[in-house]
Amino acid sequence: MSRAILILAAALLLAVPFDTQAQQAPAPAEKPKAYASYDDLFDDFSKRREVLLTRHERLREKERIEPAELQAIEDELRALDAEYVTTLRAYIDANPQAKDLMPARFEVAVTLSRLDDRLAEAVTAADAFLDKHSDSELAADARFLKAQTLFRITGRETACVEALEDFIARHPDRNEAPAARMMRVRALLFLNRVDDARRSLRLILSSKEVQDDKDAKEFLQGQLDSLDWIGRDLPDFSVALVGGERTSRADFIGKPMLLVVYDSTSQACLGELPFIEEAARRFNGRLNVLGVSVNESKAAFEQWLDRNKERIAFKNTWIDREAENTLVKKLNVSLIPFNVLVDDTGKVYRYDVRSDDMLRYAELLAK
Repeated sequence: MSRAILILAAALLLAVPFDTQAQQAPAPAEKPKAYASYDDLFDDFSKRREVLLTRHERLREKERIEPAELQAIEDELRALDAEYVTTLRAYIDANPQAKDLMPARFEVAVTLSRLDDRLAEAVTAADAFLDKHSDSELAADARFLKAQTLFRITGRETACVEALEDFIARHPDRNEAPAARMMRVRALLFLNRVDDARRSLRLILSSKEVQDDKDAKEFLQGQLDSLDWIGRDLPDFSVALVGGERTSRADFIGKPMLLVVYDSTSQACLGELPFIEEAARRFNGRLNVLGVSVNESKAAFEQWLDRNKERIAFKNTWIDREAENTLVKKLNVSLIPFNVLVDDTGKVYRYDVRSDDMLRYAELLAK
């Protein structure tokens, strides 16, 4: 595997799809160090990056992590990436006839794609690479990188779909092609092109590869079934909130809503909660949030809420998971955490969406 592809793999692991507002890395030195070759440059920065990644990994293995300590290493990684881009560009400019400019140009695009505040620049760098090396061994990687980076930029969904379609048409048998096809479905949904997304999913589902893979077939059928909920009325409900007040579906008409089904004893649900808290904070006043607990014990859930009242700043109700005709049963919830976004008329906008995708849909819905 080439060094450039290894760098791309590292970029995918560290990429953050939604939040393009991360703090900017410190500016690199004005005069970057000169290198005799791309190999020397690569080796130097790879060693420095490996040291930071090792520190990052060891820190995450600790039972108790200090957020400031973790943030400090991540800031160092961003600063190193910014310096790397500057040094690569200085090398390219200083050595216009060098034979190793292709991987250097590719790594400019890859490294920029790791910097959340420079994603548009990464797309431009990928285009510049393809302009000079469209038939190279790294061209497919550059096209996929461009499409993936566009996917992460809110407002560039149409360009993302076009880039994904170009990649799929040119490289239908690449290992990244299945991911590209699924990313295209997600981008279409961000554009609210639900019928196009449905057709694309059906096409993927009908492929021989999927038909021969039971797990993939089951997963994609579930994704397709989820799309059938879009546009339906949210099932009617009337529940008692924690604290005694009652609320119903009618109370949420007029403003979009995020409905969250979770269990405070589930690690998967606790992992999703920061995204729910972010939605409640970011879209406060524009988006109602209703938590629906399916904890086995109502009393234990209320005690947990009391201990976490500063974090869980949204309304909650408890529902007996075994009871019939509840909102949980009406929504056909089978796995938790489970999120439903509802528009201001009470119709399901997105069904069973999580994490970064949920936040992005919430942003679109709360405009």
